[in-house]
Amino acid sequence: MVLTLYKIFLFSLCPVTLLVGHLISYRVTLEVDKDGWFNTYFVKQGWFWTSLIGWWCMIRYGLFGHRGSWKKTLIRYSVLTAWWLIFTQSIWTEVAPLMDLVFTATGGRCTFDVFDPSQSLTWQLNEKFHDTFSRRQSGLQKLYRALKQGSGNPSSLLQGAISEIEYWLSEGKDQLKNMEATPSQLNSLIDEAVRSWRKINSSNLCRSVGGYWIGGHDPSGHIFLITLMCMFLLGELQVIGKKALRKLKSDHRFLYLLKDHLIGIMRLGGITLLISKPPANRKDMIKQLGMAPLKWVKQVLILMALILRFLVWENPVTVLILLTFMWWWSFLITTIAFHTLLEQISGLLCAYVVAAVVYWKLT
Repeated sequence: MVLTLYKIFLFSLCPVTLLVGHLISYRVTLEVDKDGWFNTYFVKQGWFWTSLIGWWCMIRYGLFGHRGSWKKTLIRYSVLTAWWLIFTQSIWTEVAPLMDLVFTATGGRCTFDVFDPSQSLTWQLNEKFHDTFSRRQSGLQKLYRALKQGSGNPSSLLQGAISEIEYWLSEGKDQLKNMEATPSQLNSLIDEAVRSWRKINSSNLCRSVGGYWIGGHDPSGHIFLITLMCMFLLGELQVIGKKALRKLKSDHRFLYLLKDHLIGIMRLGGITLLISKPPANRKDMIKQLGMAPLKWVKQVLILMALILRFLVWENPVTVLILLTFMWWWSFLITTIAFHTLLEQISGLLCAYVVAAVVYWKLT
């Protein structure tokens, strides 16, 4: 294999970004909403968007017309997808993903410490029960449903704990009523009740019943996933890159059409022409003024359709590059704001174990 500049870029992008992000983290503190729309609907569904854009590019650039090319891409994609599922997803209910097995093997566990064990006299919610207020509230709601559903014959203490959680959810109080037990005892009781109802062996199951991970080594799932996605998109760009670039360079008609419609928009649907050369009678003037906004909207819609056609239909490599940049940016933010350096490195290495082998010999 010839070590080209592109190969060096492909295999060094994520490690160098991790190093840069770690250095930036010493100077910058970021407050990132883990449950924001971008993270929820985009990053966490990243393999779907990557697959969609990646395979759309393969279709549009005629990869299926080359004997054997699409099959090789399918093999590489299948290997990466299988590794993503094994490492981060619970394929079977009884089997935890590999990243969760690493976490539990290093001392991590799912905990339900709802009440602050350090406050034995004044009953308060544990501020360490999830890392944000919204996650704490959501965790309590899930835990409340799990306790109500799973506790067939609850003890009086457990009923009291359920009542206190319900009270907090309805009243939004930070301080709770006194009870005939210590916070630690109630936390243990809740933990036993949940675990007797359901076996919790993965982070996904832990979150589904309101618990949260503590302790252990937690390989960064975001770093792992984003590394795989960048490697897939940039790796397959080697296959379609030359054809995509030729198509992009030869598409001059778009620039002429873009210029015409931009001029039409800047003329405000003909209003500037009406001002410089008004009609002879008032009736035509009113008619043309009424039509001007419609003409302007039409020009804008045509321009949007033109750009969409150029980017998505005729030159989808531009969308692939944009998506790769967004994944890279998300990778950088993750290195600054989330996980320890060792957890980031382990997530990166676990992705490279497979991705580097898949793309090392690709020419």
